[in-house]
Amino acid sequence: MVRYLLKFSYIGTHYRGLQRQPSENFIRDTDSIQGALEAALLTIVPRSVIRPSLCLSSRTDAGVHAFGNSAHVELENKYSTIYKASDIKQKVNRYFFNCNHYIRLLDCTPVTYDFHSRASCKSRTYLYRFMIPKVEEEHRVSLPESIHTFHLRSHNFNIDRARRGTQLFIGKKDFTTFSAKSVTDRKIEYVRSLQSFTLEEAQPLMPFDPLSQNFTYWHFICKGKSFLYKQVRRMVGALIALGMGHITEKDITIMLQVPSHQNLHPRVIPVPSHGLHLLNIEYDLDELKRCTIPEEEEPQSKDTVQRCN
Repeated sequence: MVRYLLKFSYIGTHYRGLQRQPSENFIRDTDSIQGALEAALLTIVPRSVIRPSLCLSSRTDAGVHAFGNSAHVELENKYSTIYKASDIKQKVNRYFFNCNHYIRLLDCTPVTYDFHSRASCKSRTYLYRFMIPKVEEEHRVSLPESIHTFHLRSHNFNIDRARRGTQLFIGKKDFTTFSAKSVTDRKIEYVRSLQSFTLEEAQPLMPFDPLSQNFTYWHFICKGKSFLYKQVRRMVGALIALGMGHITEKDITIMLQVPSHQNLHPRVIPVPSHGLHLLNIEYDLDELKRCTIPEEEEPQSKDTVQRCN
């Protein structure tokens, strides 16, 4: 049995979420991205004698997109050989193409059991894309933008005020106020560190579309080791409210200093999911190199597989 690190991208608006819904019986849950990936892995040749079950590095909400999410999966064939990455990518992406899935497998790397897609992650980077009309009455939106970009219906949004507000979130903070309650038995650590948070001007997705000229485009980009449930969408919602003059920097400071699920300002509305994109999952390249198994090596058992130093 060999572990494989997978990197993949998807358009989240076509699925009801990333994570497969739990079920006692195995059902091909192709309405979720995880379920579609696991179904695609069943098509590789020779067929895996164990059912593919992904361990996801990051969980994105329904409607959120990803340019570079990752997961690991364990596969074993009757010949006890390592699958070639090119063969897995070809079979999986052919399945996605034939089934009209908006998912693509970008990379596949055999790794030792010391490498874990979630625990080995060093940082995650998210981008939130939104657009502002140049004229107040203009609300005709280009179709590609409607899938990837939040349409802010205010032409007098204060960019400088929102940009200054991003600095309030930088560093080690208790983000309880900016996280949604989740049903779980495990203890949640709400103190997280945000490494960077910026607001940058962007370009239209389809510049030759006449409708794209009616707006200016902007990206919130934030980077941290880990994020809480809906944290990015709530932080961006607070900055949107700040740029529209609905709240002040003091209001954001209070929400951070007095952390509580009940303390989110009533004028802060979490932004829609379709503007959020998971840009990248970053790993230590030296660690990944040490833990990568050359494809020509014969796999060992889980108990004796080569360990990283």
